[in-house]
Amino acid sequence: MGGTQPGPRRASGEHFGARGRVEGARCLLQAAGLSACLLVLGFPTPGSGQQTTPTGPESLKKLSLEELAKIEVVYAASKREQKLTEAPSSVSIVTREDIRQYGYRTMFDLLKSVRGLYLTSDDAYSYTGLRGINQPGDYGGRILLTVDGHRINEPFYDSTFVGTEFPLDVDLIERVEVIRGPGSSLFGNNAFFAVINVVTRRAADMAGGEGSGTAASYNTHGGRFTYGRRLANGFGVIVSGSALAGEGRKRIHYPEFSTINGGVAENLDGIDNGTTFASMSRGAFALQGAFMKRHKDVANAPFGSLFDDPRTEEIDERAYLKLNFTRELNTDASFRVGLSYDHYRFEGIYPFNYSAPDAGPHTINRDQARSESVGGELQFNQTLGKKHRLMVGSDLRTDLRLDLANADDDPPFTYMDSRHTATMVGAFAQDEYAVRPNLLINAGVRYDHFNTFGGTVNPRAAVIYNPGAGRALKLIYGQAFRAPNAYEFYYGQAKYKTNPGLRPEHVYSTELVYEQVLSKSLRLTSSFFHSDVDGLIGLRTDPADGMMVFENLVRARSTGFEGELEGQWQNGYRGRISYTNARARDDSMNRVLSNSPRHVGKGNLTVPLWRDRLGAGLEVQAMSSRMTVKDRECGGFWLANLTITGRNVRTHLEMSASAYNLFDRSYADPMSVEFRQEVLPQARRNFRVKLTYTF
Repeated sequence: MGGTQPGPRRASGEHFGARGRVEGARCLLQAAGLSACLLVLGFPTPGSGQQTTPTGPESLKKLSLEELAKIEVVYAASKREQKLTEAPSSVSIVTREDIRQYGYRTMFDLLKSVRGLYLTSDDAYSYTGLRGINQPGDYGGRILLTVDGHRINEPFYDSTFVGTEFPLDVDLIERVEVIRGPGSSLFGNNAFFAVINVVTRRAADMAGGEGSGTAASYNTHGGRFTYGRRLANGFGVIVSGSALAGEGRKRIHYPEFSTINGGVAENLDGIDNGTTFASMSRGAFALQGAFMKRHKDVANAPFGSLFDDPRTEEIDERAYLKLNFTRELNTDASFRVGLSYDHYRFEGIYPFNYSAPDAGPHTINRDQARSESVGGELQFNQTLGKKHRLMVGSDLRTDLRLDLANADDDPPFTYMDSRHTATMVGAFAQDEYAVRPNLLINAGVRYDHFNTFGGTVNPRAAVIYNPGAGRALKLIYGQAFRAPNAYEFYYGQAKYKTNPGLRPEHVYSTELVYEQVLSKSLRLTSSFFHSDVDGLIGLRTDPADGMMVFENLVRARSTGFEGELEGQWQNGYRGRISYTNARARDDSMNRVLSNSPRHVGKGNLTVPLWRDRLGAGLEVQAMSSRMTVKDRECGGFWLANLTITGRNVRTHLEMSASAYNLFDRSYADPMSVEFRQEVLPQARRNFRVKLTYTF
């Protein structure tokens, strides 16, 4: 195969074709089937005893920020509900009302609005960076993504799945918590730079069914059906299914392939995906499950595959099931036990010509990955007098199968067939000590042991001072790690070799945070941060044999500050403006990290247009230039999104119309070495119309 062998990432499967067009409908049926299975089991949905908001979106809109600060809570900062001003980190929360008013279609849209975060896309997958670190080729494993506390990152590539591959429809989200800073002292692996926790809607907040339909640019259509209710006996259930299908951009121009069809890929950007979700809860039990399957056509010829070939496709399948049991022992103590099952499968089809570009016989190369995992967790909480909140816990995950394979179809040839298992066990403890009513010390530590490399210890400590109502000063220090994933450990074939000596990446971070409610309508959040990163894993060519191998290559640091001013007025106006200045450098090479913007700015504004029935949501996002992997500049950009929302257009009917990249700005994202394109153009102006009916 020579140098054309596809590299990192992904795998085989039949082309979606006509069969795939019914996948979405099948997922809608699976929702009903999954719900029936849960009913037979007689168990109930998680997440909701621990993650509740005292009032609904409509009530919260009527509160001043001064009043809101007294009731706003976050769960993932300490694995329990606490006020934002007492959380040992800098926290952002995106609510269901934000999703509605700004027309967010995916987690990708939602996270792009959050202070300090920046996202990139290679047209198949989306990647999340924070404070200047999001290197091309990373799959997002330095940010932990959870749904109601359950880990979504899969064990092969550590993918965070924030695009259309996210396993839930965003209409099922109650709020998203973004917890900045190292979180390994509680969550272990992947909680490197941040933890993002998605809190799903509760059955108690629903009273029947919802149906949504969307029509969008690129001949895209989608639908969702959700049913949720809580009965008088306390039994609650939510079941939902959604589907999305689109042709994508009809013509995409890549100058790098100008000798093939003028560098134009035609009708190669389609997508078909479906998701199902179900949760049930009663008393101490909570049961939740989700399933996602996505087929994505790929136009940009990754890994040296043939350009403008309709056979190129990537497929993801993600599922999980978790059962929680929570018991209040008394007013001062509680414990929780959880069991979980996770499934992930990647398939991709890459046509190649190993003789000469676009000449001679073609073959299909298939790169495959599949994992099955089971896990368990135990957490105990105890309040000791008026001074201490103690929490101890442990969790275990066993990857029953970690299968990687790479092979050609014709002539048949197997380059790799790797089958492994893995085990991780962790134990943690945290104490929150109230030195005075307005002075807290939060300290915790966790030990993790992996059968692949051994153990690692990661602490976190925070001093939190509240000098007055609505004010908080936080000094935070934390350490975190990211374990080498299965792909980095075991991927070995024609041009790649394994490295069993890989060690974890580590980060050492210090942050000073100041938060203040300036008035009834304004709130300020600011922070200064510094992070030292050791042992970042990267791909290099071994000069001894010319093989590609993963090694701990990079020492990096990120230093900067960020600020955000948020306003909320009782006449319905809401707004937020933020700015992040981050200087992220590769100390081992004495240069700026690739795909690292120095400046990121964002602004959001919602405006009532007519009573409570019609409103507008405007977003503006800006980013400075970034360096590519070839040390050339990818220019900065700004863009705007606009959504008009109408409530009660008719009884129980809601409508929204959105324009994304409203002013049709041209911009691009830096790509990794797996692509011929140094930068990849992103979507121009596009539209979506959505109708939601509640019954």
